[in-house]
Amino acid sequence: MSKNNLKLAILLVILMAFAYAYRGPLKDFRDNLGKPRNFLKKVNIEQLDKIEITKGEETVSLEKYDSKWKVGGTKDFYTDDSSAGNLIESLKEAAEISRLELASDNEDNRDNFQIGSEGIGVKLYSGGNMLSDFIIGKLATDYTSTYVSQAGNPEIYSIGVNLYTPFSQNEWRDDTIFNIEKDKISKLRFQYPNREFTVEKQDGKWQGTLPYSFLVSGEKLDPILDIMSKLYAQDIPEQKFEGTDLEKHLIIVEAVGEGIDNTLMIGKVVASETTGEKLYYAKRGDSDNIYLVSQEVRDELNKYIWQLQ
Repeated sequence: MSKNNLKLAILLVILMAFAYAYRGPLKDFRDNLGKPRNFLKKVNIEQLDKIEITKGEETVSLEKYDSKWKVGGTKDFYTDDSSAGNLIESLKEAAEISRLELASDNEDNRDNFQIGSEGIGVKLYSGGNMLSDFIIGKLATDYTSTYVSQAGNPEIYSIGVNLYTPFSQNEWRDDTIFNIEKDKISKLRFQYPNREFTVEKQDGKWQGTLPYSFLVSGEKLDPILDIMSKLYAQDIPEQKFEGTDLEKHLIIVEAVGEGIDNTLMIGKVVASETTGEKLYYAKRGDSDNIYLVSQEVRDELNKYIWQLQ
């Protein structure tokens, strides 16, 4: 290769490198020049073990136990996996963003971005140390960015992640009572104040075994199997056992099978505070969590032998 060609080749490589830098790292540098740093960038989301969320005058604390998030101040209520997963993933996405867009530095504009009284306060903790304290406002007009502000600071920023949706829940306690595969249930025991009976699956067919042998219609039993395998609360009431009548054993249904022992206890009726419909206190046999289930669920489980034949 001649000297001239070599010089041209070197010049071409230099120009290509410059073009790459201009469109890549240099472009990112120019675009971010003067933009405020992301205050979440320093937070290791994987190390979080407590998240406090404040809406209005109510504060909910989510505390990490192993891989699950428990609702603070409750005996045995956890968030469902989907809600917790969305929360953590949104924080991870937010922490990966290097710079923020300044939306306003005027204290009087906070209500316009729902950063004031309508904002969602968030505090992130690890090992007892608070790592970040900020406020989530409304979604931006692109519906993929959120307005945020550090607590105590007038500046309001736009961050390119939807933080509002995963943090705006009104109820963090999981409303799941049962969630198993229906086909794994092989035995049902029904207990009431004045009667008790048992049905079992034998050779693929259901039949009564106690207090005597009796025929069972699979079609009539199927709605009960649906309830005892997948059941969600209509609502979650104040966690006070007194006044629920759950101790009176009005209705107890137990579903047993391969690795399964689901017991549901149903107490007295109460009117829903929001709709006025009839709901019934209920709890699992292995938990003190109290739920409210529909009258349809209660009636479906309140059976006599003849109603299953």
